[in-house]
Amino acid sequence: MRKIALLALVLLLTSVTPVLAQADSVVAALEAYNEVIPPYGLISAEDLGTALIERDVILLDVREIAEYEGGHIAGAFNLPIRTLSQNLELLPDLDAEIIVICQGGARAMLATAALHTLGYSNAVNLQGGMGAWIGEDFPVTTDPFVPEAAAAPEFDADVFAAVDDYLTTLPEGFGLVRSDALNVELVENPDLILIDVRSPEEWETGFIAGAEFIWINEFMASRDQWPEDKDATIVVYCGSSYRAGIATVMMRLMGYSNVRNLVGGIKAWVASELPLEGAPEVAEAELDLEAALGAYVDGLPGNFNAIRVNELEEEVASDASPFLLDVRTVDEYTEGHIEGAINIPLNELTQNLDLLPAQDTNIVVYCGSGHRSALAMLAMNLLGYEDTRSLLGGNRAWINSELPNTEVPTTAEPGDMPEVDAALFEVVDEYMTAIPQGYFVVRADDLNVELVESDVFIVDVRTDGEWEAGHIDGAVHIPLSEFVNSLGELPEDLSAEIVVYDNPTHRSTMAMMMLQMLGYENVRTLGGGSGAWEGAGLPLVTE
Repeated sequence: MRKIALLALVLLLTSVTPVLAQADSVVAALEAYNEVIPPYGLISAEDLGTALIERDVILLDVREIAEYEGGHIAGAFNLPIRTLSQNLELLPDLDAEIIVICQGGARAMLATAALHTLGYSNAVNLQGGMGAWIGEDFPVTTDPFVPEAAAAPEFDADVFAAVDDYLTTLPEGFGLVRSDALNVELVENPDLILIDVRSPEEWETGFIAGAEFIWINEFMASRDQWPEDKDATIVVYCGSSYRAGIATVMMRLMGYSNVRNLVGGIKAWVASELPLEGAPEVAEAELDLEAALGAYVDGLPGNFNAIRVNELEEEVASDASPFLLDVRTVDEYTEGHIEGAINIPLNELTQNLDLLPAQDTNIVVYCGSGHRSALAMLAMNLLGYEDTRSLLGGNRAWINSELPNTEVPTTAEPGDMPEVDAALFEVVDEYMTAIPQGYFVVRADDLNVELVESDVFIVDVRTDGEWEAGHIDGAVHIPLSEFVNSLGELPEDLSAEIVVYDNPTHRSTMAMMMLQMLGYENVRTLGGGSGAWEGAGLPLVTE
């Protein structure tokens, strides 16, 4: 009987024995890595361009195969991040200068941290990834590069096993969580643990409510502050995503099973208009929206940031191919889109700026006809995307020119949130997220009926020459280049019915959006412009 009782006690004790601590060699490797932080292992696209000229570097692209085949830096070879640990024979010695590349920087930071843990002491991450590289107008190629294999270095067995298990089991989404999703999760899961790994100075500028502060520079030395439960739901954040990426790798290698990284860090959280605690009071600058729009119009080029199909075709075929953004609905995008284009539906654009490349990148936005893309283009221009244009005629014009569509989607990886004027972002975001179905477009035949039945104020924003060649009877002529400075010619009543047109629909869309942002409640644009008016058999006058 005593033997049975003793056996039962042994079994009971065995069942509650805690998970063994991580191997000493893994702890030692991570501590050694943490001792050399900072720097955090980043290289800018500009500095990489210089490095490629001055010295030999190893370019490791950890994106998926389809992303790599769509365009990569010449000389870079491809090892998708989940396959990295199984192909280390393709890397040179542990002291080699290795530049790790992904689309936006998040995956590359995970790979860089894993490599450092294995002993690759000179691995760094291309900050901003391919988006930053393309944003500098640096060339890309589709010619694959395969290095010669050699013997992989000898690694400590426990360290390699931990890194290998981590990389090969990376979840869908690579352990990233977006601000809006985290905000919901914090409400639904009060047990979620937030860890802020920024510097003490950054912490004092404000932090997410409930966050615990553990500085990344002392992260491994502060393990007594880590959660005891290795199965706890944990989200780590920093200023952008890089330092938090290092911390998530460290925690995963130490046996924590549910650690994620906040995409875009505190910048993305603030850009999503989510609150911080402990932030000092800062007086908000008053926004003069009319002046901002006037300055924008005054700085527009002669093409009003429009691009035609033949011009886009040439650019896509060149070494400086633009970043393509499709702002149609998901269903429209799925049915067929221009190869390489990512999809962010129009109403969701301002909440997904972290999916876009740097603000000085050559970006072309398109939709079905050119109307929605002009709205998106104007919003992006106002927020600092200085080289963003809209495709005239949209995907319809692209197909009509017998140019191909594809159904293969291009996945956008979150990166850094851009620096934007907070007051201007609030106005633009409020506008974009509230755009209704129909997108404020009126058809020519419907407008013709309205002109008989009601008092509609018509504005022609074309050039003097276009106006003189023929315009809708009763229209007021205000060229777009003079539009914001000529608001006195519009009705004083902000609820007046106004329809703006040009040919086809680009400048009028811009004018309509600016009026709506300034408080005009009933402004629409004529779909297809004066060409659609004539196409409907309706007259233009020349008086």
